[in-house]
Amino acid sequence: MPRLPVAPFERSRYIGSVTSVSPSEIRVNLPFATEISAAQYAGHAIARGQVGELVTVEGQGFAVLGRITEIRLPDHDRLSVEPEREDKGEIANPVGTIRLLGSIDLATGKASRGIPEPPRVGEYVYVAHPDFIRHALDASASTSNRTVQLGYLSGSPDSDISMSAATIFGRHCAVLGSTGGGKSWTTARLVEEISRLKGKALLVDPTGEYHELEGAIHVHLGGRRINDKDMRTFVSFPHQHLSELDLFALWQPSSGVQAPKLRDALQSLKLLEIEPSLAEDGCLIKQQREKKPINQALMRNDAKIRAAGAAYNIKRLSAQIARECVNPSGQNYKSWGGVHEISMNSCVSLCMRIENSVNSEHLKPIFSPDDYMSDVTEIMSEFLRGNKTVLRVSMQYMPFEHSARELVINALGRYLLSQAREGAFHDNPLVVVLDEAHQFLNKTVGDEVNKVQLDAFGLIAKEGRKYGLTSVLATQRPRDVPEDVLSQVGTLIVHRLINERDQSVVVNASGAIDGSMASFLPNLGEGEAIIVGSGTVMPLPVQMYAPTMRPSIQQGEGGSWMREPRAKAPDRTTE
Repeated sequence: MPRLPVAPFERSRYIGSVTSVSPSEIRVNLPFATEISAAQYAGHAIARGQVGELVTVEGQGFAVLGRITEIRLPDHDRLSVEPEREDKGEIANPVGTIRLLGSIDLATGKASRGIPEPPRVGEYVYVAHPDFIRHALDASASTSNRTVQLGYLSGSPDSDISMSAATIFGRHCAVLGSTGGGKSWTTARLVEEISRLKGKALLVDPTGEYHELEGAIHVHLGGRRINDKDMRTFVSFPHQHLSELDLFALWQPSSGVQAPKLRDALQSLKLLEIEPSLAEDGCLIKQQREKKPINQALMRNDAKIRAAGAAYNIKRLSAQIARECVNPSGQNYKSWGGVHEISMNSCVSLCMRIENSVNSEHLKPIFSPDDYMSDVTEIMSEFLRGNKTVLRVSMQYMPFEHSARELVINALGRYLLSQAREGAFHDNPLVVVLDEAHQFLNKTVGDEVNKVQLDAFGLIAKEGRKYGLTSVLATQRPRDVPEDVLSQVGTLIVHRLINERDQSVVVNASGAIDGSMASFLPNLGEGEAIIVGSGTVMPLPVQMYAPTMRPSIQQGEGGSWMREPRAKAPDRTTE
């Protein structure tokens, strides 16, 4: 059984007594709360009455854990602390509110979120020893030796905090925080810990700020080499990985004529990849042709045509759409007729949008990748078989036009989930780390007719765990993450949050943070976080360790505002 590292009730740590009890909180006298300087004991500072302090309360065979959420003076004592008052005989009598968080059985050392019975009026309250808090965390965690080193207890640099890898990565993890709160540092730290533990992590980096991550395979999905001396690895995400719905959202065909012709053209081009003998000038010609041979070929290859990732020549798509614009029957019902001019004219705008996309320099990694670009899915397969532990896919150069970035990342998540369902991660679990997750969750792309729900990473959160595929979702906008996704998250690492809606999302998702605890979130320091989840007996304030390589924007950070202005040339107009 776990053994307590220190006595939970030391007289030197006494701060007050319980005066009022409710199911979730207690009121206490705090006679030392007005002392200006903190006491020192055994090398640790003891404030003995400060908002945010963790405390232990005496119980019948157990120690109750809590946190001070409020300190105040009764109205009749509020002037006793004024320094200019002449009558110094009055003594301040501060009172405080403590939120009850959990308990530890003193006989077994076992930690629990539950409280066997509330403290009694008159029980003593003590400042919690850092080693006792760390024991509470360890006693509630898994017995696995594989632990993730997170940081140290806020205000106690000697109290290292770690959690089992199974607790953090075995279930999904969310890193939440406003800009500047340390969210990216924590994300990088988690990736480094996965690497140290010889796990596998796929980091999807939308902004390119993790470019200095050591020991990782770095690839760029989007962009192209500047010249022959550019040794960066650029990869492609070929168009066949995009679903029909993705393409419809990209090109937004009208429902009357354009959508059916686009669907028929895609089907025809996929058929030509399987039976190239049917092609004439790279297309499937239907004008004045007999229907039976083509329809039989379509039925014969229906499964291959509908299979995910079925290949086809995207450069022939607009030409094939034109070939689909024929009258449904000619001189008899057994063949197609001539060109249907109305359909042809209706599809001109669609063909123009397709040609613009296919020939776009920014979208070359999707529609016409250069020879040096490998398929990112092949890179991922090699990564899973190899010895490297981290694969970083930078989306820094993938454009936002036509929602291409959102569609590609969603399709990448869909591909990962399909691989997981086929057992690819059963023996070799994968953690997919998605930064700026709010951009790719709970959103739709396209118009009212051609909408695509960006739900791939939401589905990974809901069902990926049983296939060995888990996720770390990092976002500065928790309110944009669906509740059913956050409900699947086992560990929340919450940095500074200023927006009240974001705070309320955390309160609803965690189950262990209420309004009084959420009030601490706007004032958390840089790198400081509250960790809550299945592996913690209570919400834990932790100063997160900084990663070895701190994230930063590679190019353009701050723009010209980061540079000193040049000296102004002398004005010679008056000479």
